[in-house]
Amino acid sequence: MSQQIQISFPELDTTVTARLLLDEAPRAAEMLSEMLQTPLTTRAVHAIYAGPAVLMQIPARHGEPADGQIPIENEVRAPEPGDIMLVPPAAKAAEDVWGEPGDEDGVTLALFYGEAGRPFCPSAGQAGVLVAKVVEGLGMLRVTCRAARYEGAQRVCIGREACPGQIEEVVLHSDGASLGNPGPAGAGFVIETPQGQLLAEGSVPLEPTTVNVAEYRALIDGLLKAQELGARRVRALMDSELVVRQLTGRYRVKSEGLRPLYQQASRLIAEFERFECKHVPREFNARADELAGAGAKRSKEQNRKR
Repeated sequence: MSQQIQISFPELDTTVTARLLLDEAPRAAEMLSEMLQTPLTTRAVHAIYAGPAVLMQIPARHGEPADGQIPIENEVRAPEPGDIMLVPPAAKAAEDVWGEPGDEDGVTLALFYGEAGRPFCPSAGQAGVLVAKVVEGLGMLRVTCRAARYEGAQRVCIGREACPGQIEEVVLHSDGASLGNPGPAGAGFVIETPQGQLLAEGSVPLEPTTVNVAEYRALIDGLLKAQELGARRVRALMDSELVVRQLTGRYRVKSEGLRPLYQQASRLIAEFERFECKHVPREFNARADELAGAGAKRSKEQNRKR
């Protein structure tokens, strides 16, 4: 297992190296290392209450413990500059002491960069585990984290190895789900390099709607993420023949409910240098299907509580 991880901020041309604390937090550090076997690109936001730190969301992925739970070991009450903590999402957004990313699926990396500010107490609300320490690039990290604080969210790539440079082309898998059609719905997408390296993925609960609406919402969310990653060319793979045939002009968009979504997707597509979409069997879209289903289940739970 790799002893180190790399954290890169592409827009700010900054990369730091962190050492995994395999002796102090063996189970949590091993879990993080496994999740980062393939580099992924996400966003970094500044912590509202736990500063000075930036937070990076690691989405739910295969092999991660259910509900984002992490092994509780090596808790630290007052993090030091360069400390990296692994934190599960709060059960409710209102209980989240971090402020962001909120109650999304997956776990959060908290990267501390300064001495001043309110100290974080893992025992007061959310459990947190110190899993790594920055060993190279702490000075530049402080400059970069301040930019995330004052300029807003920054793209960040996390992995065992150095992350790729400019992302020219991506493969987008998207899928929608509806429990009842119409019913509680969800959108899921996965973005990879053409070589299969995972860059990002998402699972979004939607208000009760049809599966066709959910399919469009999944595509739109995936295109927005690809845009955020800086991709210039997109190859979209979907198991919805309807959406593919509408986007390629074989079918007219007759549904009043789908027309605004088709128009929004078309505007986004026009912003890329090249876009192509293809229908694939459901088994070739398994991860996006799984993420869409998870979003639909969360939608059902949210509606049940209302």
